[in-house]
Amino acid sequence: MKKILVVDDEAEYRGAVVAILKGGGYATLEADNGIDALDVALKEEPALIISDVMMSSASGFMLREFLKQDKRTAEIPVILMTGKAQKAGAWESEADVGYLAKPFAAADLLDAVDRSLKHKGAS
Repeated sequence: MKKILVVDDEAEYRGAVVAILKGGGYATLEADNGIDALDVALKEEPALIISDVMMSSASGFMLREFLKQDKRTAEIPVILMTGKAQKAGAWESEADVGYLAKPFAAADLLDAVDRSLKHKGAS
């Protein structure tokens, strides 16, 4: 069972994403900010990280940069979640980053997870 790390400073939203992933047959890990997420990623080596962009401690972008600096986490695919108003076209063009605009349907989340894992050969 693939482990997915969900990072969001809003507990309710993080919980909803975790519930969808568990329903899809994935094991989940959680963190409420980018700094804690980096610690979890180094210890648990998840197959995928789904992170909110805007968080109080370290943004999803910062987390992604931290991950790239360590060979143990550099290849972990990342899906960034954010509100549609924050969407930036450049995000979608980066091969190592998936993108989900909040709010999204459960099927869209699971599809993005499946695509990210297959793209990196982790499925």
